[in-house]
Amino acid sequence: MVYSIGRKNSRAHIHARGQRFAQMSCPHSQTKCLNEFEFIRKYRCLDCDAVMMCACDERIGRGHLSDQLDRGVVLETQERVPVTAGFQANICRECRGLPPEAHPVSSIPGRTSKIKRYYWRELAFREMELFDAWKQTPEGQVRSGDSWFGVPGLADRALAGIKQLHATHPKYVFKNMSQQQVLEQYNVEILDLKAQYVPGIEGRAQVIVDGQTLGVEAFARRHLEALGYTTMICESRPFHVLFSTLLGALIIDPADPKLRLIGMADRTAPANQQRPLWWKRPEDFGTAGYGQRREHEISTYLNDVLPEKTARLLELFDGSLEASWILRTYLWANEPSAIDTARTLLSLMTPATIKSILRYLVDSYWANYVGWPDLVVYSKGEWFFAEVKSSHDKLSDDQKHWIEQNHARLKLPFKLIKIHRVAAQGGK
Repeated sequence: MVYSIGRKNSRAHIHARGQRFAQMSCPHSQTKCLNEFEFIRKYRCLDCDAVMMCACDERIGRGHLSDQLDRGVVLETQERVPVTAGFQANICRECRGLPPEAHPVSSIPGRTSKIKRYYWRELAFREMELFDAWKQTPEGQVRSGDSWFGVPGLADRALAGIKQLHATHPKYVFKNMSQQQVLEQYNVEILDLKAQYVPGIEGRAQVIVDGQTLGVEAFARRHLEALGYTTMICESRPFHVLFSTLLGALIIDPADPKLRLIGMADRTAPANQQRPLWWKRPEDFGTAGYGQRREHEISTYLNDVLPEKTARLLELFDGSLEASWILRTYLWANEPSAIDTARTLLSLMTPATIKSILRYLVDSYWANYVGWPDLVVYSKGEWFFAEVKSSHDKLSDDQKHWIEQNHARLKLPFKLIKIHRVAAQGGK
């Protein structure tokens, strides 16, 4: 018995040594990036299965991001995998002489320009390099406790350098459909309005109507309400509420083997009484991998658990608000106005439409949760969504994505309200 155990361990040891030798001798000529949205990217060799990083990232990684060097996170599943081969030469596309691939991050406040969205990784690395140089100055030596993202001016200098680089030797080509192409290809109905704009306004445009100054959304709402419609501000938050309340039981299903305990700040607590919240959610939550992994459970839940009648769906919504508050907190979906709008949407739409929206969100939440239109507009027997744009305002990439997906999947009634500029009376 002892002898057989020894043989087994010996074989395992020999296998492990053989695997390590194979990885060491492998040229790693075929690799796949596990997650393009990590600062220090990890690559799996398709021949020997080793997980490694490219040597071109070693200086930044060891100097600033040492906590990211031992493990990678698979984008589709959020599975954490250990790095087994450290830094290796000629692993990333650029080091292999291949053109880089663009992986832009989503548009959020403070990160709406294409430079910031496409060059997010290069901007961070450039800030780290500027920080290293700053640390050699007398000021930097005195302020030894500062981190690379806490020094004023570094972000602006990094951005200026990347802009210059893009202007002279662009790394990425910003390929996307123009607004006009999107509107034409997806047959978007356009409602054209005219208004006199307030001159010299920075930020969001304003118009003058009967001596009053209004934002463009308020102007559009006034026009629609004069036609007999009711309007509500919509955007994305009410859909986060619907997702949290109606799918909360599915998301935190105790039978899900990938449920993990996580902590987050309680955003509902007063500023001087911050506390952590501990709850369980799937480690691959929000990814396309979650939607694929739980396709059967999602379909069963939508078909068999969610009610087929509007009244019962509203009852489920109201009855699930309290139980869903942690998930709603995580998804920034606790505003009373967003909850009220979500309830209105439940009253306007058929349960089949609500289920279609929920399916769209749960299939890949982080890809689909933004871009929803500004307004929901309704009267007796009719409703539609509306996006309001001033004369020079353009659709964001997230909004273009929503319009494309609405055309392909959701089929929700939608209009673009374009407010064109007219000259002031007596003007040219």
